[in-house]
Amino acid sequence: MSSPASYHYELGAVVPAGELDAWASLAERQVVVRRASIIAADQQPLAELELAEVSSGPVLLKWKSRVDDPFLTVGTSAQDVSALAQVLQRHMPKDGLVLGWWDTSRQLQLLGGTPVRFGKHLGLPLFVPQRWRSQSADIESIERAFWKAGNAGEERVQFQRFANALLSDEASGMAELQAIAGGKPAVLVLHVRDAILLGQMDSRRLGVAFTDLGALSDVHGMVRRVHDWLDHNRYPAYAMLQDKDSPVRAVALTDAASGKTLAARLLPFMGNDQQDVAGATLVYRVGGFVVYELAPQARP
Repeated sequence: MSSPASYHYELGAVVPAGELDAWASLAERQVVVRRASIIAADQQPLAELELAEVSSGPVLLKWKSRVDDPFLTVGTSAQDVSALAQVLQRHMPKDGLVLGWWDTSRQLQLLGGTPVRFGKHLGLPLFVPQRWRSQSADIESIERAFWKAGNAGEERVQFQRFANALLSDEASGMAELQAIAGGKPAVLVLHVRDAILLGQMDSRRLGVAFTDLGALSDVHGMVRRVHDWLDHNRYPAYAMLQDKDSPVRAVALTDAASGKTLAARLLPFMGNDQQDVAGATLVYRVGGFVVYELAPQARP
């Protein structure tokens, strides 16, 4: 790869309404969805994406890395986000609030007007290749400029607080989430890939590894490969991710201590403690997403 300061985004063609699939409702509202790409100075394509053009800045809808993944970010399934947005639109309490990763929150807000705690482009975390680490500030500048991520200082602070709650033990983490909700009825939206993002933010508290397995064809062979991978590395728990546009991915917790974090307790990691977390009631699952209603904050 070339130096980070020399990569750039290129906007491409508008996606025709007939090709929007899970984002079809945006065409009905005249929201423009456009293709884009990240290009290195030597013209090597680094990633392909689709974004919605809205007044608050582009909203990332689809992401595909063309180099070693993860690169800059990790996406989720458009079909799952669309299904989740429809459910929340029907069942969110009138004065409710969604707590979730900032990029998922922006998609849900765009699709269904869902009230979210984190609605700005925060760019956390960025997966920067090792050879680019010394120029991380340049990369962040490029990202902020393209995504029009202006003054989000206070929201970044609060989002760091949210991530810290997910990285804490379940009792203190739940108390912090309830405090962040500020007394409003709160719904927590998590995705298995959020564990990868949290691990990138603080690998000492949440150790995460993953492996891509290709297309889902030989199910029994894939199961054997996953268990061989787990046994070889002595990983205690895992979850599977499947998206029609991406290879099947196995995500593992690398040690028992990671399994005690609130995020790991709430996500469907097989081999980890499956007992309910006090204060969180599972109400919906789709793909890699889990949705919990949070009990209101206890009064002092």
